[in-house]
Amino acid sequence: MKTNKIRVGIVGAGFVSHIHINAYRENKEFFEVVGICASHIENAEKMANHYGISRVFTDYQQLVKSDLVDVVDVCVPTNVHEEVILAALENGKHVICEKPLTGYFGEDIPDIEKIGEVDKQHMYQKVFAKIQKIEEALKSGKSKFMYAENFVYAPAVSKAKRMISVSKAPILELRAEESHSGSHASYSRKWKTAGGGSLLRMGSHPVGVVIHLKHFEGRLRYGKPIHVKSVFGEVGKLTKIESFKSFEKPYMVTEWVDVEDWSCAVLTFEDDSKAIVMSNDISLGGVKNFVQINTANGMIYCNITPNNMMVAYSPSPETWGGEYIAEKIETKAGWTFPSPEEDWVRGYPQEIKDFALTISSNKEPESGFELAKETAMVIYATYLSADKGVRIDL
Repeated sequence: MKTNKIRVGIVGAGFVSHIHINAYRENKEFFEVVGICASHIENAEKMANHYGISRVFTDYQQLVKSDLVDVVDVCVPTNVHEEVILAALENGKHVICEKPLTGYFGEDIPDIEKIGEVDKQHMYQKVFAKIQKIEEALKSGKSKFMYAENFVYAPAVSKAKRMISVSKAPILELRAEESHSGSHASYSRKWKTAGGGSLLRMGSHPVGVVIHLKHFEGRLRYGKPIHVKSVFGEVGKLTKIESFKSFEKPYMVTEWVDVEDWSCAVLTFEDDSKAIVMSNDISLGGVKNFVQINTANGMIYCNITPNNMMVAYSPSPETWGGEYIAEKIETKAGWTFPSPEEDWVRGYPQEIKDFALTISSNKEPESGFELAKETAMVIYATYLSADKGVRIDL
């Protein structure tokens, strides 16, 4: 039976794929997930059986060539983003891409194991070339590119934008962070598979949202985005310092090979306003996602997660059993902040609805290629700045 729904093929069967599928189900009047593939086919089959997805493709090339698919959702690790995106565009498919857009993984020097030791100027230039290649492929076709930066769609950020719009005040400073106690995914340990550490893996969220907010302000005030002008950054490997290594019972991930577990970037925009972005893998107590906006006539604090929508207490970690409380908390004992609908608070269903409207009309997505591009370049400029100890002009 013919349907007018947008048909989605998902590439990848990891953690974020579950989040995306649930967001599609929240928007089932627009979307139908018709197929999935993964590097390990058994993982794709397991997810297909769990969610009732009708087709399992053997690989992404088969998926992007299928007449059953309208849009390809890229949910694989970042080191294969570029090849999946280009294959999808070559076959005329729309693309939804999880953050970040792309990165450097030492493809041109495969004999080096610790890619994190490669000169950052080399990385920066290679990432720029990759982005140009994707941009050229987009311009040569009619496919739409949607960047799955959920912070853009978080209800708190959407409300902040409405407040900024009516206040008419310039944004003077932004502060944003995503931090937690470390990824448990094995790919995250090495630059070769992750493309960087905490700054790229998590920092793409807060970097992306501060850039988006200045784009938003620029369009309001001048009819065009305000872009990042320069970056100064620092990175660190705090779980490698001697005082930490001698500590008997660390609660955070420690098995990093050649990536950073701490980062800070100072962004200067074209109007000389500033943003400070933090991201690290050494923060206990669950995932911290926030954005602070200081304007000429007000201050807005977007406390995405955790927030005090709900507060609970128990002296025992067993009290709440298997009930989900919040992402990456170390214990359910003591005071906790249960999230009644974490995906909604973080903006996932909202971003998927915007992508439906983007595909079915002539509108641009709130989070599109320009944001993906600038976010990736700012992050690698930060790596270059930290390596050279100087401010980097974009």
